[in-house]
Amino acid sequence: MLAIERRTEIMRIIRQEQSVRVAELSAKFEVAEETIRRDLDKLDKEGKLKKTYGGAVLIENVSEDQSFNVRMKRNMAEKRRIASFANELIEDGETVFIDMSTTALELIKHVDTSKHITVLTNSLTALVELGQRENIKLIGIGGAYDEASLSMTGPMTHKFIDHYYADKTLFSVRGITKERGIMDTKEHLAEIKRFMIKNARETILLADSSKFGNSALISVADMEDIDIVVTDYKMDQQWKDYFANNDVEVYIAK
Repeated sequence: MLAIERRTEIMRIIRQEQSVRVAELSAKFEVAEETIRRDLDKLDKEGKLKKTYGGAVLIENVSEDQSFNVRMKRNMAEKRRIASFANELIEDGETVFIDMSTTALELIKHVDTSKHITVLTNSLTALVELGQRENIKLIGIGGAYDEASLSMTGPMTHKFIDHYYADKTLFSVRGITKERGIMDTKEHLAEIKRFMIKNARETILLADSSKFGNSALISVADMEDIDIVVTDYKMDQQWKDYFANNDVEVYIAK
């Protein structure tokens, strides 16, 4: 197989799966991992994908909002690792805000049943997921229904959130850059995250590797507003310095 044919097939796979791993592609095409890395380097430079630690992810237009079900399928293994780790940061007896992001939903699925916590969320999917958990006191945040995010939004949602104060806010966004901080695609979703950040003692950002370096339309908050980042991204020294300069504690979920 010619290199151009292999790269075409790599793009077909990544469009279907949303992400690829170097080791898996090496085995599939029966070539050295270094050959696959060169392929991914070229495709990255062409703007067709984004290289990550051990693989690559499909570049999406983060200025466009996508359906919840589409986003739910992206980078699932990474989201599960992040969610499993972040669950350890929630203490018994705490009250937490959970936003409408797909990574936060994965966190909900990993909540330790031995912990008795109070969860406030505007995510309808999270409400359904938690509805049968006897150890969780569940408070649904009301507002206007947003079909794309399967959540409640709007001025009434803001007023509801502002009525409460939580120990922690756990949320995700669509992009993180050193220049603009954390960003999302829609103002009404970003505003909800801002209220949750403002009304919590500690703010925890859940971000898989595809979020790093990606810009989006709306600024959510500056990085100095975040206390902890949980990610699967094996970041370089520049990212490490960026978080250190903003007094952000970083945990790498393995």
